[in-house]
Amino acid sequence: MSNLENFNNIYANLAESAYNGRPKNFPTKANTKKEKYINYSENALNKKGEVQVRGGTNLPNNGVVYLQPDKTFVTRIYKKGLLTDEKAGFNAYFVTDTPKLNKDTKETYLAVRGSDSISIENLNDWVANDVNFALTDDYIPQAKLANKALVSKIKDIKKQAPNAKLNVTGHSLGTMVSVQAVAKLYHDYPKDFNTIGKVVLFDGPDVTKSLKKMGLSDKEIKAVGEKVTYYVNPFDVVSMLNRTAPYEEQFGHVNVIVPVHFSKTLDKISSHDFGEFQMDAYVNPLVASKNFHPEMLTAGHQLADLIEKSVSKVEAAGISGVSASVILAVLSGGWSALVELGLTAAAAKAIYDEFEKSYQDIISEANKKAKAWNAKHIPDYQNRIRSASGSQKVELRVELLQCVAQDAMIRAEELTNEVKTDLSDALEKIQKEINEGIQAVHNVLPYLDVWQITTLFPELDLPNVWDKGIEEHTNQAARNFQTEIEEFSATLMKIVQNIEQVDAQGAVGFNTLMNQTRVNWGATK
Repeated sequence: MSNLENFNNIYANLAESAYNGRPKNFPTKANTKKEKYINYSENALNKKGEVQVRGGTNLPNNGVVYLQPDKTFVTRIYKKGLLTDEKAGFNAYFVTDTPKLNKDTKETYLAVRGSDSISIENLNDWVANDVNFALTDDYIPQAKLANKALVSKIKDIKKQAPNAKLNVTGHSLGTMVSVQAVAKLYHDYPKDFNTIGKVVLFDGPDVTKSLKKMGLSDKEIKAVGEKVTYYVNPFDVVSMLNRTAPYEEQFGHVNVIVPVHFSKTLDKISSHDFGEFQMDAYVNPLVASKNFHPEMLTAGHQLADLIEKSVSKVEAAGISGVSASVILAVLSGGWSALVELGLTAAAAKAIYDEFEKSYQDIISEANKKAKAWNAKHIPDYQNRIRSASGSQKVELRVELLQCVAQDAMIRAEELTNEVKTDLSDALEKIQKEINEGIQAVHNVLPYLDVWQITTLFPELDLPNVWDKGIEEHTNQAARNFQTEIEEFSATLMKIVQNIEQVDAQGAVGFNTLMNQTRVNWGATK
């Protein structure tokens, strides 16, 4: 699990806080007896008092929000209320910028929790059969509950805070729940839809098919989409589901991010997690464009095509009547999960192996192109900055810093992996030669045990020829170098978000940020 590096985006903050076990996370049940004060401008600390996530800057209301209690919450057979339904797996949180709803309230938020994890153990969160946590083209149960919450909260807002807007945010499954709920609101209560402010979503699939299945016209879908902004990771299978059409033709305003790492959805550092979002100078996630790391746009489309092709192969193998999202979840889980759908082991393994290889090829190619793009454009940025002025100069400097930061992290990670691989290869080669030597001696002296051979020939005993201490020291040195480069890159990204302040302070400002980054970075490792 990787968390946001900082709290610079209010929507990402709220979407992350909706999950359990996150920095500044909301209660597992949205039933606090009174409003809860939360300040995202302050650092989030772990149990040891160390910094987990740095406080945000330039946040609305200086980062202060209030989690409102769910007064409808009851506990009988299972936990249930307007914002919580344990049986349906639904959890949402109503947040305001004032302690109570009143005429001074300007912004309110509904944060919808997605599924708690992505793994083969939690396929019930994904598989669209009898389970309520589902990604299908149907109007899913959680969305119906979210719609009821929207209708109720808008009623309260109109009565108590007529000047306020209700913004919606969510991640993963929470994106589909949010959009379907908002779309249903527009379809049934168009006047209430005016109370909706922004709908900002992270790592979610395109929902156009489901909205049409719900009965919305193309005109209605377009109207709802005007308020919806997506931030999706090009290397994440969830983000790229149903996204084969050009991005500008997809539902809402789709932004493909420039992630921190080149990783897959189920990697230890997951492309589906919040830690992959880099915040730009305007406290929005850093996104790709035709003029800025376009390889990310291409990679996203390639992954979307791969998902669709893989689904088609499963269907061609005789599995029908199963949604694309079910197959996607199964593909992410491993080839044995495909057998559960009814495929033979051989067919399942062939489809899964091809999917995994193509998936990795897409990421590797994007990595290669990202390095090439940086190598080509960093000098170009430097030249353009010399002749630019005003806001254009600031924007160019920001983009240059982002390129340098990303390029440094890519190369440092590569170096660490190369050192680890070289040491592993060398150890494997030496072990092979030792085994061959022992076998040769044993062929001549078959009555000797291995321990007797290594006693007579100490050079055939691995600890005598391979120093584990030196191996670990070398790996640690590479990791330390990578950490230092990551610290430097993190400082550059922080400068991006505070460029005017750093400009005014010059070298002193940079050194201050660097020292702060080192302290915080060490605490988060």
